[in-house]
Order: sequence, then C-alpha cells, then structure tokens
Amino acid sequence: MGWRGFVQSYFDAVHQSWMDGEYQRLLPFFIENKQVYAAEWERLNREHRQAMERGAMLRSVTGRVVPMCWMETKSAIEVTLSWYGRRHYGLVQQEYEEASHRLLQLRLSKDSEQWIIVGTREWEGDVKADYSHEQEEPLLTVSAIEDAITQPLLTVSAIEDAITQPLLVVHGAGGYNPEKAVSYAERYWNTTNPAYPRFTDDCTNFISQCLHAGGIPMLFSKEKGKGWWMRTGKGGEWSYSWAVAHSLYLLLKSGGAPMRAVTKNSATELIPGDIICYDFDGDGRFQHNTIVVARDANQMPLVNAHTTDSSMRYWAYEDSTAYTPNIRYAFFHIRGM
Repeated sequence: MGWRGFVQSYFDAVHQSWMDGEYQRLLPFFIENKQVYAAEWERLNREHRQAMERGAMLRSVTGRVVPMCWMETKSAIEVTLSWYGRRHYGLVQQEYEEASHRLLQLRLSKDSEQWIIVGTREWEGDVKADYSHEQEEPLLTVSAIEDAITQPLLTVSAIEDAITQPLLVVHGAGGYNPEKAVSYAERYWNTTNPAYPRFTDDCTNFISQCLHAGGIPMLFSKEKGKGWWMRTGKGGEWSYSWAVAHSLYLLLKSGGAPMRAVTKNSATELIPGDIICYDFDGDGRFQHNTIVVARDANQMPLVNAHTTDSSMRYWAYEDSTAYTPNIRYAFFHIRGM
C-alpha cells in the first residue's frame, strides 16, 4: 500500500472509532511506537468520554483529508494534511452538528513493506501539540506566540476568499450586540474575512474580529502594548491585545474599555457572544480564546474558534491535542461601553 492509501485507511479508522469508541483499532497504524499511540489514544478517549458524559448520541460522521505538502525519502514521509470533519449528534431530543478544519502533520516510516506512524503534530491556539519522541523541525513551521512582545506571523488569505466574500469592516459605536458577534463567528469560522490579515496562530485575531463585529469599538494607541486595535491595509499594524491570546485575556480580566468584560465563575453563566480563555498548561499564561455561539440542551456553551477552525465545539476542549489535566479556564461576559 502506498502512503496515500495508508493515510486514508488511518483516517477511515479514526472516523469509525468516533462512532463506536473502539480506538484500539488504531494500534496497527503505530505498531511498536507506543508513546505516540498512547497520546493519541488518550485524546480520542477523552473526546469519547466527554460525549458520553454529556449524553450525546452520535448519528453520523463525515470527513475529508487532503494532503497539502509532503517531504519524501526512500523510507520516510512527513506530510501536512488538511482535515475536515463533521459530526452530527443528538442531545436531549435536539440535534447538533459540530464541524472542524484541522491542520495536522503525520510523520511516517516504512518498516519492510508496511507504513507506520512515528509522530503527529497539530496546532491549537498559540501552542503546538507534538506527539512524537523526535525533535526535528516540522515541514511547515508555524510561529507560536509565547510573549506579548512577539508579533504573529502573517499568512496570505486565500484568493478564492477574496473573490467570494464581501469586504466587511465594522466600526462600533460602543454598544455590544452579541447576536452580530455570533453571526460573524458563524460566517467566518472556516474562512478569512479579506478585510483582515490571517495569522498562523489566528485564534485571538478571529475573536477580536467577532467582538468588533458585535459593536466593540477599537481603542487606538501609538503603542502596541496599549489599547485594542487593528490597522489594516499595506503595512498594517495591530495591538498585542488584538492578536495575542494572553494579552486579550489580560484586557478582559481588567474589566476596562472597550469590552467592559465581567468575570464569571463557571461556563454555565455564559451566553452567546461571551468569551472563554484557555490556559492549557495551567501555568498562568493563556494560549487560546473562543467565542460562545450557542448553548446545548444541557445549557453548556458551544464555541467557534480559529487555528483549529471549529464550529459548535463543546467548550471544555478535552478533545484538543493541547489539553492537559492542569488546564484552566477564564470566563467573560461582554458588556461593551
């Protein structure tokens, strides 16, 4: 079997395992590489356990995997994949559809006539999750934003987006309309508004756009470390709070202008249009942000996000490759000016 057929077989097995929770069927794809398999097995089981605890009954799964680029030698392949997935499930007599678009790397090795997976890598927010015992640089380098003084790496928006999506720049007057913020999040969860740049670590840039679409006005400053702003166009600039996860968290936590956010104690207190911040490692530095777009039948938040582009995803992110048992959350209700 060629490597393309092997990759397709692996994702077919993943999608089938989503349906029945029988993740041991993935073991042959890893064989003796137990470290890589154990990490992926743990993540998938967390995902399945989370669904069972919610009472979600999976109805159907669809997925599409597209190789984007790869580096090939005689006995090894490193391939970057675009993975689109949709899951339709029922919960307390209501129906839901969760969708995601993930950027994933697989490192493959050929043992005799059989391919095996020796490493996986996926991006979530401002962190990279690497399930591998190896330390080589990835084929596609994505810049993680670790400090508020580090600028995100710009990527070029797809030409087809610029053609099919109208230009949208919102200038808020101060009031916050959460319905408009949610509408924006639903429209652009899996694409790029050409009025803005797209970053490789795009979660906070996307959330800032959603808040601005909801009517939160930009708070301009000559310094990147102050205010909350984005100047688009050639040579555009932006504040750290607009594009860096921890910087936006600090602004929300302050309760100051322009969001006037109110800290909440639990996810159950949030409504659509509110924001959740994620500290995956529990070390005090927040690395990811999402926007609440709905509440499920259990009155728990469902969120949209970028980087791993997600729609109607369960808020707890136990299915994330970046998840750790030390994860901390921060919950914010947005009031506006």
